[in-house]
Amino acid sequence: MVSIQKTVKAEGKAMGKEPVFKTPYEKAAGAYVAIMGVIALLIPADVLQTYPWAVAFTDFMAARVPQIELITSLGIRPELNRFYYSVLWAMSPGLFVLCCLMGWEGRQRTYPFWSLPFRKAVFLALVLGAILFATANMGWMTNTGNGVLRFILSNRFGMGYLGNIAYVAAPVMAASGIMNLIIGWLSGEIPRHIQLHAAGER
Repeated sequence: MVSIQKTVKAEGKAMGKEPVFKTPYEKAAGAYVAIMGVIALLIPADVLQTYPWAVAFTDFMAARVPQIELITSLGIRPELNRFYYSVLWAMSPGLFVLCCLMGWEGRQRTYPFWSLPFRKAVFLALVLGAILFATANMGWMTNTGNGVLRFILSNRFGMGYLGNIAYVAAPVMAASGIMNLIIGWLSGEIPRHIQLHAAGER
């Protein structure tokens, strides 16, 4: 009896809980978001006054990403937020590539969108597009009296994690989702998975 209990416990430990990030791409994306969060803690509050190059850098990024100018115009630690979100958007192509690879690799792990019918895929693409537009243009939060907004933009932990995810990581992931849907249909991978899924249900 004792040996059976030991065996069961050993098997339980061996199985354990499934990790949140299972693949190298998922781990890399998670590490990326975490590192960008740590960077928020290290930026000097007067970065634009101390480093002239930072002004040119943020102006360059703000001319290409409307969200940066919108965040600055709210007047909540404008210098720090302007620089931080410029850094996030400058690094976002790397996250976009990671998310695209993560989604593409997901076809081997039966990610749900790989077997979505065309109508549902179009609906998902529209939803992701709406998320991308709304977060990039801050259409969902511009009231400076809002406590959540003030926490995100005035607190370094808030901007480093909540702001990082809500304002940059979310739209980048949405864009990668749209890209994977397009590539999935053009390459024939999604139609193939739909057929395999239908055959498996029979």
